[in-house]
Amino acid sequence: MSSSQPPIPAPQDLQEDGLTQECRDLLSSLPTEEGWLFYVYQYQGFWFPSRQIQAVLASQQRFQAQDTDILLVTTPKSGTTWLKAMVFALVNRVKFPDMQDHHPLLTSNPHELVPLL
Repeated sequence: MSSSQPPIPAPQDLQEDGLTQECRDLLSSLPTEEGWLFYVYQYQGFWFPSRQIQAVLASQQRFQAQDTDILLVTTPKSGTTWLKAMVFALVNRVKFPDMQDHHPLLTSNPHELVPLL
């Protein structure tokens, strides 16, 4: 006895509800592939779920990088904490020239010292 079960819905953050009209218009013009649970769209050389494309569009429209900005982009579990510590040490090497007793990296987690975007 086999019964047909309804498909498992995509997680809330990957559903296409609530997309802007601008994003919907763009999605209709992009190459599409069926992913594991949802469709992915190719945008500027990368494959994204629809909600991530909306976030990319918002970032491109609103984010203005400064000459002094440093963007540290990593995938999860790839050494982000270590890289944040390295960036903090490099950027603050004049303020903290030696690994003295009062160096912030000795008492604080790098995630506290290097902010998220």
